[in-house]
Amino acid sequence: MNRTLKNRKSARQGFTLIEVMISILIVMVLATGAMGYQYHSTRDVKISEVQATAARLAMLLLEAWKGQQGDTTFDPTDVFGSEMSIQSSMIGPDVPTHSMGVSLTTLGVYEVVVGGVHYYVALSYEDPSALEPMLLNATVGWRNNYTQGELEGHERLVRYSTFLVSY
Repeated sequence: MNRTLKNRKSARQGFTLIEVMISILIVMVLATGAMGYQYHSTRDVKISEVQATAARLAMLLLEAWKGQQGDTTFDPTDVFGSEMSIQSSMIGPDVPTHSMGVSLTTLGVYEVVVGGVHYYVALSYEDPSALEPMLLNATVGWRNNYTQGELEGHERLVRYSTFLVSY
């Protein structure tokens, strides 16, 4: 009789195969969810870094142009050529229109590479009238895969404008 109690007691210790398989399945589902979350959060961080860099790039170019009093011969490749990878380009975002529907005048289109991402910048302006200051605009676009190449029209854009007031 002692032996039968001992066998029953040892049979109750441990896990069945079904319990082990269910626990492995739960761990696998949790790990898969965590990996998906990590992928999406890493992708979102990259997108926000690229967008922040585009905004800083637009502001940098506008401030440099504004510092030269909105000179229509301003060339950022001369100003920043030794400090960053910038060159004239035939590829770039469309120049915006003024609130009256008139297109701004294009100063130039440039390709800037920062951190392996190819940004395309279109600088444009509107000549000042007697009553209004000069409008300066920078539109920065980049391809969804961050590589060099033609913009297709559905890429993300950052657009900044500033006014130049002459005293």
